[in-house]
Amino acid sequence: MASLTPSKLQALFADQRERLFRMLYRLSGNASDAEDLLQETFLVVWRKRDSFEGRGAPEGFLRKTAVRQFLSQDRTRRRRADRLRPQPAFDLEAGIGDDPAESDYERRDALDFLAARVREAVDALPEGQRETFLLFRYEELSCVQIAEATGAPLKTVETRLWRATRELARRLGPLRVHLPAS
Repeated sequence: MASLTPSKLQALFADQRERLFRMLYRLSGNASDAEDLLQETFLVVWRKRDSFEGRGAPEGFLRKTAVRQFLSQDRTRRRRADRLRPQPAFDLEAGIGDDPAESDYERRDALDFLAARVREAVDALPEGQRETFLLFRYEELSCVQIAEATGAPLKTVETRLWRATRELARRLGPLRVHLPAS
């Protein structure tokens, strides 16, 4: 068993801190929560450093711990939240002109509008699908890496990703006609 020594852990933390923070920020959507999760991840890895078996990269062990910390916190938060909160309504036609001569300011407004709709659609995905989609699309993890990090079977990860993509296409498809001219 190849445990992680304090000096190896210190180097690993220094090397991976920014990347883990970005991943946790994308998952949590909040810098404060991401920082808390990052610190908790490092504490858990420190406490469990002897359980690292050396079968994979230490970075993977760290990432797996971070994802599990997020999932645990997110499950707790979602259980406490009111599951019947109304979904935000928006008008697909509002705020975006079809005029190819629109100003850069109007184009930026349109892109901000679209970005907000994408965030809303991703946030509305069911729990497992949302995390899988974010890890795949924004963290560029493979399905195998996501399965390892979340402890889910590979087929489950692939199914979640397929369903998330299908649901986002359904929700966001009508917005394609509103993309500003490039």
